[in-house]
Amino acid sequence: MRIAKGLILLALAFTSSVFTLSEGRVTPLRNVATFWCVAIEGRPNLKNDIDNLCRSGAVDCRPIQPGGNCYQPNTDDFHASYLFNTYYQAHKTCNFNGDSILEQNQDLSTPTCKFVK
Repeated sequence: MRIAKGLILLALAFTSSVFTLSEGRVTPLRNVATFWCVAIEGRPNLKNDIDNLCRSGAVDCRPIQPGGNCYQPNTDDFHASYLFNTYYQAHKTCNFNGDSILEQNQDLSTPTCKFVK
């Protein structure tokens, strides 16, 4: 099969870049959608999800502890979103007992708390 001369765009699933393929070289073209794993607001089990993630050691919970960069706002919704997203960015899974959702362009970062992209 022949491929016409020019650029071939490859959008890789769950990445934030589009690449060009030209003359055997892959080059980043531009950023596209970024995904965040966030808590579904008001879910009753968020505190349990937070406790389970912190106990497991799967994520660093120090930022959501008192005095941490992500302690404020001090809500289960925000703390769970921070932990869910941190876990998602490392492991590419956003399944926390029905308490989370994968959102596009939903950066909940604050001036002091940066959510991983």
